[in-house]
Amino acid sequence: MTYTLQAVENSDEKASLVRRCRNGALIVIFASVLCGLLAWNEPHPIAVALAVLIGGAGILAIDTALAYRSSVRRSKG
Repeated sequence: MTYTLQAVENSDEKASLVRRCRNGALIVIFASVLCGLLAWNEPHPIAVALAVLIGGAGILAIDTALAYRSSVRRSKG
């Protein structure tokens, strides 16, 4: 079964998903920059920042997918 954004009929749910994804992306970017700055004395500070960025992006993708899936199931009744 495929889930499309048209299945989420409530515009408030669409706005909530977009806002959740945007806020999560900003948090992940801020955390990766902060970790890169905190690890500046380490041998590879960019590697630390990239690891946080990739891990955070994965967590954000899973969180957004689960929220989207639950909102589609709620809209279908």
